[in-house]
Amino acid sequence: MSSASRILEMAAAVCGRSGAGLAGLGDDELLELMAAYETLGRAVSAQQVRFAGEVGVRSRTELGDDGLSRSQNFTSPVALIAKVTGASARACKARLELGRKLRGAVLLGGGEGPAPFPAVARVLDEGVLGVEAAAAIMKQCSALADRGCSPEVVSLAEETLVDQTISCRLTADETSRAAIHLREVLDPDGAEPRDEVLQMQRSLTIALAPDGMYRGKFALTPEQGGVWFSSIQALQSPRITGPRFVDGDEYAIADGRTQAQKNADTVTELIARAAGAEDMPRINGAIATVNVHMTLDDLEKGRGVGWIDGIDQPVPASTIAQLRCSSPVAATLFGEKGEVLYHGKAKRLFTAAQNRALAARDGGCVWPSCDRPPSYCETHHANEWVSDDHPPGRTDIDNGVLLCHFHHSHLHKSPWKLTMHDGVPHLIPPRWVDTEQKPIPTTGRRTIQRPAA
Repeated sequence: MSSASRILEMAAAVCGRSGAGLAGLGDDELLELMAAYETLGRAVSAQQVRFAGEVGVRSRTELGDDGLSRSQNFTSPVALIAKVTGASARACKARLELGRKLRGAVLLGGGEGPAPFPAVARVLDEGVLGVEAAAAIMKQCSALADRGCSPEVVSLAEETLVDQTISCRLTADETSRAAIHLREVLDPDGAEPRDEVLQMQRSLTIALAPDGMYRGKFALTPEQGGVWFSSIQALQSPRITGPRFVDGDEYAIADGRTQAQKNADTVTELIARAAGAEDMPRINGAIATVNVHMTLDDLEKGRGVGWIDGIDQPVPASTIAQLRCSSPVAATLFGEKGEVLYHGKAKRLFTAAQNRALAARDGGCVWPSCDRPPSYCETHHANEWVSDDHPPGRTDIDNGVLLCHFHHSHLHKSPWKLTMHDGVPHLIPPRWVDTEQKPIPTTGRRTIQRPAA
């Protein structure tokens, strides 16, 4: 039986175990089997890397058309490996590069020189070290060699990291961190040139996609990433920064956003706050604005769509209503014949003094059970500007309430309503929550007016 046949027979035996039987395993047996399969997987991964490296050597450029990949009618060894294995080009490229690093240099006579990383190669072939950890060790050891460290120092670093990973049972992530730390200890002068490389690689690209979404990619230097992450974590912190004024969570709304969606909302909130800062640049005396076009009839009835300058895809009426409450929006409203009926300006926004008064009155987001402080809130017109009681342009504290971005967005899209009674915001639930729709006072103000004697 050939080697390939024996390996296929072993694979069939491994695949013969049904995943459905895992539910009947005890905890200890489950973990023991998982560790055993991981050892098997490490051994297989090591051979995948070794074979990919050999294909790379046999496909090297100097061989021309006699190279393995070109003789098999493939333009590159990556394409050949991907076709044979069915793996992605990205995975095959990673295997190929790692396999090449594990091999010694090809000598003039066609032989192979000494392995550059013998300690890694040994434990990798034994199935003791995983491919990810091996790649992390070789990457940082290669960086030391490129910086001019002696072969003895590089070899010592390699053996130290291999021993530490195995003896301390480090994960691949822990090995990567340990390797970076050891690199800095052995080559402290290398931080400056490495940072120069990172500085040159920083980037941010954003483009409008055909579906109306803005998509892009970014690369941040360590200090820039620190600013982003600390700012995002501060805004997403679950800590209660102030007292809760309403007991119970019967009116709480589940936040179904993914972490990625929360990150997008948080960065948008950070940019919006910065755009409204007093020391931000002004254009024609106004802070950054978003121009929205919508017919007056659609806006009054809360239906239809609006159009944002520079974006081909429309936005729903609920989004327009939310923007008009808290964003620096210049909204151009058109009649049925296309004539301009009204052109609003950012002066509809609540002033800083008004927001301070609302913060003192409401204590933060007025939605029951929400603990977001005033600094995380947007100002909402309780009675919309199109109503008879509050005609266009009226932006007074007796018509404003504080809502966090999540509840503000929810309010504009849900049957819940906010209204004002005696200068206090009240939440009106839909009939399926309360058939009588009894207004619920929501303000978290700390000073309650005493009743008259």
